[in-house]
Amino acid sequence: MPFVGSSLAFLLSTEYRGEVAKRFYHRAKSSGHKYLGVFLGRQPVLIVCDVDLLKTLLVKDFQYITDRGHAIDRRRDPLMAHLFNLTGSEWKELRAKLTPTFTTGKMKNMFYLVRACAEQLDAFLAAETAAGGELEMAEVMAKFTTDVIGSCAFGVETNSLKDPNAAFRNMGRKLFNISQWRALLLVMHTALPTLRRLIPLPLFDSEVTSFFTKTFNENVRFREDTGDHRHDFLDLLIQIKKAGAIDPTILPAQAFIFFVAGFETSSSATSACLGELAHHQDVQDRLREEVDRVLAKHGAITYEALQEMTYMEQVLEETMRLYPALGLLPRMVTRDYQLPDSESVLEKGTRIMIPVYAIHRDPEYYPDPDRFDPERFTEENKMNRPHFAYIPFGEGPRVCIGLRFAMMQMKSALTVIMRAYRVSPSRDSAYPLRVDPRGLVTRVQGGVHVKISKR
Repeated sequence: MPFVGSSLAFLLSTEYRGEVAKRFYHRAKSSGHKYLGVFLGRQPVLIVCDVDLLKTLLVKDFQYITDRGHAIDRRRDPLMAHLFNLTGSEWKELRAKLTPTFTTGKMKNMFYLVRACAEQLDAFLAAETAAGGELEMAEVMAKFTTDVIGSCAFGVETNSLKDPNAAFRNMGRKLFNISQWRALLLVMHTALPTLRRLIPLPLFDSEVTSFFTKTFNENVRFREDTGDHRHDFLDLLIQIKKAGAIDPTILPAQAFIFFVAGFETSSSATSACLGELAHHQDVQDRLREEVDRVLAKHGAITYEALQEMTYMEQVLEETMRLYPALGLLPRMVTRDYQLPDSESVLEKGTRIMIPVYAIHRDPEYYPDPDRFDPERFTEENKMNRPHFAYIPFGEGPRVCIGLRFAMMQMKSALTVIMRAYRVSPSRDSAYPLRVDPRGLVTRVQGGVHVKISKR
């Protein structure tokens, strides 16, 4: 359709885009094709439906498809100039500078900050269970991850769990409670870029941009003046600034994307996991047994203890299969590229869409794909499945840089909850969980309502 493309629902966000892409995906696969061409607005897009081809694109031939294809207007939306969006040599150089933050050693050094927030979560839940314990866990987990990311990325004690009007939490709500109008602006970045450039409205609320930029700059100045060190992400950004190897004006955007990627994605995944556990008591019992056993061995919640919780990892992996943070991964062809075993050439500037949600719910790889079953992620079952049939963090050189951090904070929250509480359906529970059609990341529509009770 003119100006609309192949799907009005995709353009207007009236249906979850992962579901729209899943229909395209199965249409191609059922006809024996490895990919399918569609239009998003006026933009031609290639949807990749073959996991072997996906591996080739994301790893072997990465040099042809290095960028995500998101337009960056640094004047109007300065916080968009972050690692996820940057291109070419600027992305490569910054990625190399930021990677050391997320090594195992740095995660261990930073863990004391995460554990302090987990203890606040425990205190919050103890008070709530005494008052009845019926909670909307997406909001609770958002407060927890806001506290974690505020501490690790901005050096701020945000107190979201204690203060219902905490500034960081309010900014998070402004950022992720997407109006229909801003959802349309998001789609315009890909589907109608020419029209998007004519609309002066910034993607993010000006108050959000001002808050995060001001908070970052104030805390950088404080640490530079006092010599304070916390072994966190902000420390690394200050080191990069001092080295002078990166344009310092883009540093607030890096703290911002750490907040965006670490706060909403992890809170959505953890709350979805709790929603599934409430309706699968057998899985919850087995997970609780592992938590009790490992904590009895270590005596406390430690970084090393979390690494031993292998069943918890299976539970989280299955959650991220069903509810991947990004249902679609964007890529853009940066040099003319001939598709393998084909005469077709993708011209520079062509967009590629990786339908993560569709792949994760493909019955070829996951029988009865809508069922929650952590046994899919035993080592044996993973070995019997193509590696690229599971890509919640992306893959290749542009794999999510913070995946270790994400797992650390999600495991910390689940450990606190399983250690002392039981999760069950509440009066407001809805199952199966449904995905909200709007938003930057995948999250459950209407929230995750459960009852939390003391063991």
